[in-house]
Amino acid sequence: MVEYGKILKTAFQVLEDKPICNRCLGRQFAWLSTDSDNEERGYATKLLLSMVADDFIRTGENNKGYEIVRILAQNGMFQPAISLAQNNSLEHEAVDYCYLCSIEGESVFSRIPQITKEVVDIKEQIEFDTYLVGCVPVPKLVERQDEIRAKHNLLHGEPLKSDFNRELGKSIYEETKKEVEFERPDIVFIYEMKNNTFRLQINPLFIKGRYRKLQRGIPQSRWDCSHCRGKGCEKCDGTGRKYPNSISEYIGIPTQKAAKGSGFKFHAAGREDIDALMLRTGRPFVVEVSEPRKRHLDLESLRAKINSAAEGKVEVTDLEASDKNTVQKLKSEASENIKEYEALIQTEADIEESLLAEAGKNLSDITIEQRTPNRVSHRRSDLVREKRIYEVKLEKTGEKKLRGFFKVQGGTYVKELISGDEGRTKPSLTEELGTMCMCEKLNVVAIHGLPADHNP
Repeated sequence: MVEYGKILKTAFQVLEDKPICNRCLGRQFAWLSTDSDNEERGYATKLLLSMVADDFIRTGENNKGYEIVRILAQNGMFQPAISLAQNNSLEHEAVDYCYLCSIEGESVFSRIPQITKEVVDIKEQIEFDTYLVGCVPVPKLVERQDEIRAKHNLLHGEPLKSDFNRELGKSIYEETKKEVEFERPDIVFIYEMKNNTFRLQINPLFIKGRYRKLQRGIPQSRWDCSHCRGKGCEKCDGTGRKYPNSISEYIGIPTQKAAKGSGFKFHAAGREDIDALMLRTGRPFVVEVSEPRKRHLDLESLRAKINSAAEGKVEVTDLEASDKNTVQKLKSEASENIKEYEALIQTEADIEESLLAEAGKNLSDITIEQRTPNRVSHRRSDLVREKRIYEVKLEKTGEKKLRGFFKVQGGTYVKELISGDEGRTKPSLTEELGTMCMCEKLNVVAIHGLPADHNP
């Protein structure tokens, strides 16, 4: 074998073995001299081999030179070597396919312009600002790549998949000027090499805001009839529902329609009881719209549509574009953030006003233990939870009537903090005042995020 550099020797052995195009030869050495692309790297390698061959021929070592030229012209499909072969009357077979990237005689890379055209057509139907491309290679091509690398001990190559994704991504950028985003793209184009098609993965759109619930008796999420479980029966007049509407639907359905999505999910910083109001600045929420075809929404117009359709039962404010991080933050902080409540309380015995300040003080800045309340035990695990009570204030509004202000840790059952729930919550207002206390009306009036120095 001729004596020249290790890389050239390995490249020549690869070409001796199978027909390989410039790009796929360069790809076998992709992590060497990285400030160039695979096409350039492969061409340069073949050109240098061709120069070595020509030098052999010019210095009288014809057999060595002719063998290199023949392999380059045939398996390398390299035009300078083909010209050199013709000049020296060397016969070689004509090969027009690459062993590593061709399907039925066609390079998968030659399909990129057509794929790009289809993507540009999609851009007119689906809004996106960022994208990512992926592909599903033909298993046969992956096996061939592994075979070549193992046989020739190639250690510096990259997969066909990576090369193809990069080239397709560059082509789409040139035509659309949209930015590639690796972490959370708006849309992902996934090309199937085997059947020459691609599918779309349209990632969700997130809109955050705050809602106020101004009418009691509305659940946060859809509540199906317990008798038929949503199928429709006599008990629910065929609606399949226990309650006709929900906070999530008042907000989510108009948002889904505006974004031309296929569905939605509603995420909130906790939930109020069905008979409680959510007042003042409202409860933080995020609507996650699935497969949106429109991303640039007029949020002020959307706010007006939601509020109009809700007819004063629900109001939204502060609509903004958001992301999945906000959803995760809402969920993770829901049981740790600080919430404020106002309650109207009925007592069994009349309480002297002088006792209220002491009771409020005793229930402030303490940790209570709450066993899962009786009223939700059928759907919640039977656990004892510790919750922080930051502040309690009480005032008398009439005979056996109190108004209470409660500033508590998220997830605290305030009704049970008042009643004691037959001893399942300790301490409680009932225990502190020595008479049965019941919450008649409950309003959530504020929800605060965690302070920056919070340590769970």
